[in-house]
Amino acid sequence: MKTCIYFAEIGGFPSGQPGLLLGRGFTKAGFWRNLPLPEGAAGLAVDDLFPPNPRGLTAARQALSAWEGLIVMDFERALHPGLAALVRALAGKRVILPPAYAALPHAAVLVGPWQGGCPLPRWLAARRSRYGALVLDAAPLRCRVLPGRPPEAWKGALPEEGFPCPGLGCLHRRQTDGSVLFWDTKQSLRQRLEAAGVPAIVLGSEWRALPDG
Repeated sequence: MKTCIYFAEIGGFPSGQPGLLLGRGFTKAGFWRNLPLPEGAAGLAVDDLFPPNPRGLTAARQALSAWEGLIVMDFERALHPGLAALVRALAGKRVILPPAYAALPHAAVLVGPWQGGCPLPRWLAARRSRYGALVLDAAPLRCRVLPGRPPEAWKGALPEEGFPCPGLGCLHRRQTDGSVLFWDTKQSLRQRLEAAGVPAIVLGSEWRALPDG
């Protein structure tokens, strides 16, 4: 598996960058979303927004068995027996699984997103010792930290300027209330992921929203 950034999009990818196509999964009634297999994509992502019915599982198995690229099982719910059976049927394919499914055949386990708190290499090492090969959900860092509290997501405006934070590999700036904001730029995120040495997935929309840095 190539160690690089995969940009995940509904359609279209940044020029020259490998991409994963979103939108595969099942309808509310449990049928496979019968979308055409993408051309020019490095892989596709399958969600578990709705559970499958038996016909949906059969159609999913047929479609995914014909796909030669990466298959990222972007499952966020508890392990589902039908989806577990689908994963087993795809043994030998380049399938990326979430931790809840890590006991099943896979090429790597999808971990993250990393939220700061400790350096990314140390965070990855703990998960590598548990799961082996990894793929990182590399959502950009954008959080606020108050002394003695865990990081919390920050959706407000960012300062115009920040200072490098070598420990986390991003920018930071102290606020008047004593909190510290930590955030990524395109440059900081790319440098941190290159140093991490594992494949990473970034939503194209989140990447484009980052300051250049």
